[in-house]
Amino acid sequence: MRKFTAVSLAALAIAFAAPAAFAQGPIWVVDGELVDGDAQAPAEEGAEQGAERHRYDDHRIQLEAGRRYSLSVNSDAFDPIARLLRPGSPDVIAENDDSGETLNSRIAYTPAESGDYILRVTGFAADARGAYHAEAAQLPPLPAPVAQPTQNVPVTGTWALFQGELAATDPEIDGKHYDDYLIHVGAGQVRYISLEGQGFDALVQVLRASEREGGETLEQDDDTGAGLNSLLAFAPDEAGDYIVRVTTFGENSTGSYRLWVSQ
Repeated sequence: MRKFTAVSLAALAIAFAAPAAFAQGPIWVVDGELVDGDAQAPAEEGAEQGAERHRYDDHRIQLEAGRRYSLSVNSDAFDPIARLLRPGSPDVIAENDDSGETLNSRIAYTPAESGDYILRVTGFAADARGAYHAEAAQLPPLPAPVAQPTQNVPVTGTWALFQGELAATDPEIDGKHYDDYLIHVGAGQVRYISLEGQGFDALVQVLRASEREGGETLEQDDDTGAGLNSLLAFAPDEAGDYIVRVTTFGENSTGSYRLWVSQ
């Protein structure tokens, strides 16, 4: 591993000094290079004996619980892959290969625990070598999910209507902006969810409210509704609060929409 520059420890201390503050710009930066002498990953399952193993660099960074971070790796020399681990553990807790329309990598992550983490830089190909730029930036807090509908409209029953607009300033994952809505669903209760996008390919997802960022998508639909609109029936086994996420199939898409949720 060759490391060229990094943000000073003093800058890191300032970034983490006030938990309630939002740090503008990168809180950690390094320019490095994958070289022949770097550490090698274990041989991949099914690989031929003697096959070249991927080289990687590990960088230790400090993250704080409950804060949103963007961890990125950019390179003009190779197709980078970013992986996040905890020190001493082989388990990858987050990773990304191609973010957006580029071959660069970006992980959006909110840690549950404060402490040291490892950002691992490697390449998609085993022979990946060359310079890269890695950095960590703190993202602004997510806006509170919307809980109150725009209005109630009877449509063979009672439906809640949420009207909104996806904008370039909304939070995004891999270049796909989203708005979140909070609903409560009883165990086994069926909620029908319809999303009508104006000028974009609508995609609707359902997540647990407690796992709003980085959690598993429980249900999602792209084109079951008319045209490019979304329609799904959601019936959870457990009662609780859930997030209905309005997002898009394509990247950098914006526009107004109507979200219908049966009551």
